[in-house]
Amino acid sequence: MKKIKIGISKEIDFKFKLYQKKKFQLNKIDLKKFFYDAILITSNTKIDYKIINDCKKIQIIFIMSLHLLSKIKLNKLRKDIKILYFNHKSKKIIDSITATPEFIFGLIILLTKHFLRINEISKKNIWDPRQVAELTFNKMLSQSTLGIVGYGRIGKKLASIAKHFGMKTLIFTRKNNLKLNDLAKKSDIISINLSLNKKTKNIINKKFFSQMKNGSYFINTSKGDIVNYNDLLIYLKKNIKGAAIDVYKNENSNDKEIIKLIKYSRINNNLLLTPHIAGSTLDSILTLQKHCLNRIDSVIKI
Repeated sequence: MKKIKIGISKEIDFKFKLYQKKKFQLNKIDLKKFFYDAILITSNTKIDYKIINDCKKIQIIFIMSLHLLSKIKLNKLRKDIKILYFNHKSKKIIDSITATPEFIFGLIILLTKHFLRINEISKKNIWDPRQVAELTFNKMLSQSTLGIVGYGRIGKKLASIAKHFGMKTLIFTRKNNLKLNDLAKKSDIISINLSLNKKTKNIINKKFFSQMKNGSYFINTSKGDIVNYNDLLIYLKKNIKGAAIDVYKNENSNDKEIIKLIKYSRINNNLLLTPHIAGSTLDSILTLQKHCLNRIDSVIKI
């Protein structure tokens, strides 16, 4: 293994223990102190092409997000900089990581069984089952239908987990004949697993929510831009019994949308918020780290 200095973008929200501990912001780099051979960036990294090109030592940019790959303007980068990303060489590694579908199914259990709310009641030393009877889901999971919107790696694994619980699954993809509104009408629980593009942006909105069953549940761990959260909040007071959100349009604490969601969740107990952690388990992170390092090591010139 070559001695490679790798810089980690500040926006990558987990520790790369195999690499440098210090993180950087591309728009706040002191070029005199920037000595990285390769840098890792993600979808939230702001690209400053001049700064990157001025860092003469940089040989490789590893893009941790395919969403960013579609946005980056390769013609603005120095021709000697190599772009690496998760491609067909990464498929076996990526397919072995099940953190996100496991997290989604955990949310399904939490929402439908109301464990968090029942735990709060139990802390008050209330042990009468009649006190929590209205919280129980009116179906066993084995008698429920899970609507999976998007059937890529995560959607397929989620369907496999649901099968082991005896759940019926409905799948929406661009290739099958099932319409999105039909899935909304027939599903007890819905999980959004779409990739973001022009066609999927804001595709989940009031038209979709209004079609969902009374007493149904909604989960989004894909991209915040796919779902209109203002519309979701409206229907959480109507036909949707509960929802869980792990992704947001702008993921920072000052974002108006996030503040609005937090305010709602403090007053109402049918919205569960998590800070974009569905895929963040230590073993999955270490697996990706090792793969990134091996890919970089195989092409870098030192």
